[in-house]
Amino acid sequence: MVTNLPEEVKAIWSRAILARDPKTKLELLRQVYSRMPKHKGTENLQMNIKRQISSLEALIEEQERKAKKKGSGGAEWAVRKTDFPQLCVTGFPGASAAAFEAMTGLRPELFRLYESPVVGIYEAGDVPFQALWCPLGGIGRLLLGRVTGLLQNADLLILSHGGAGELGELIRALDELGIVPRNEDLGVEVRITASGGIIISGTSDRVSEEEVREYLRGLRIYNAWVRLGSRSSLEDVEAALLGRRVKRYIAVGPGGALGVEDLARRGEEAAREVLRALGLIRVYTKPPDEEPRRPPLVIPEGSTVRDVAARVHRELVESFRFARVWRSGLPSRVGLDYKLRDMDVVEIRARGAPGPRAPRRRGPGGTSRPRPGPGASPPPASAPPNPFPPGRRCAPRPPAPSSPTRGTIAAPPRPPRRTRWGPPRARTGGTAG
Repeated sequence: MVTNLPEEVKAIWSRAILARDPKTKLELLRQVYSRMPKHKGTENLQMNIKRQISSLEALIEEQERKAKKKGSGGAEWAVRKTDFPQLCVTGFPGASAAAFEAMTGLRPELFRLYESPVVGIYEAGDVPFQALWCPLGGIGRLLLGRVTGLLQNADLLILSHGGAGELGELIRALDELGIVPRNEDLGVEVRITASGGIIISGTSDRVSEEEVREYLRGLRIYNAWVRLGSRSSLEDVEAALLGRRVKRYIAVGPGGALGVEDLARRGEEAAREVLRALGLIRVYTKPPDEEPRRPPLVIPEGSTVRDVAARVHRELVESFRFARVWRSGLPSRVGLDYKLRDMDVVEIRARGAPGPRAPRRRGPGGTSRPRPGPGASPPPASAPPNPFPPGRRCAPRPPAPSSPTRGTIAAPPRPPRRTRWGPPRARTGGTAG
């Protein structure tokens, strides 16, 4: 624990936590490690500081490499997430490559990781999961830093191993990288703030709020926001300050929840196991008078019809009328607060949405006629010819009838146009003077 450190080292430690620049944080952590006492009470802290120093060195090296290649058009070593969960298949190179090939059908090669991440699609149970290959062991320091970034960003870790001993080594290797594989969500989060004091959200059975405040004040942290889970401890708060991340996982191998052959089948069992580990369910949306759409929506457990409506369109919640939910083949009319389960089919009806309209067919000659109802008589075998000219919807207006007694009056001839100036007159008499 950090509380076992001298006051001088605690002051440097608090500055390292508040530092935002990676190089400054790295220098301060090196000072803490060199000045801290080395005994049994600080073993875990020593390991965490060494791990964080290694991660910062890899991060700085990666930033310098990107700065040199800026503007050269090189590919960015990152993977953008999709609307579906992202799975990282990790383990030692042989076992993880076999699991990745069974899931995606792609054979990963180690040399390709130096160019870009190896990405595939694992489609199981109508859900196209995004799969990444992240091997551990036998890779260089630069590549290890890149793989660590992918592992920290993933939604679920697939730990491929060859036995219980190999699984333990894999968990220890991940712990050195600051990643804790644990399916129990402790819910611990710590954010350093500029003001407002120490605010604690949630309660825990293992530690009190006053103990957390005393621990943070001992590190000279007086402004922070802390979220506690029901089973959080003071060590978990310290791990959150050190930047360690808890990740959900599935062990694939002998004695695990799934085997490589289960992944290769890509069936409903594998999809249900992955979604259960992530705390997600599948919901199929269905437009009126149509079949359910695929792929389904993947939403958290406990979601309601309101969440599905907001996911489809943000205005659908305001114009909501009712919804129909098919579960076990039977539809039921429900409201916005109805809780959904895995594999439910949801049809949402909203105000202002027109119902299904009968299609209109074109009659002979271009006229539009409605489709006859169920009680209407059938149309004649041969339709009469169109009496109207082509391109017209009605008969042309007939000319006005002329009266036989009405004569016509001829217009008088138009007089010639008179001008203001006449022809010039001839001069008569007189002499020029």
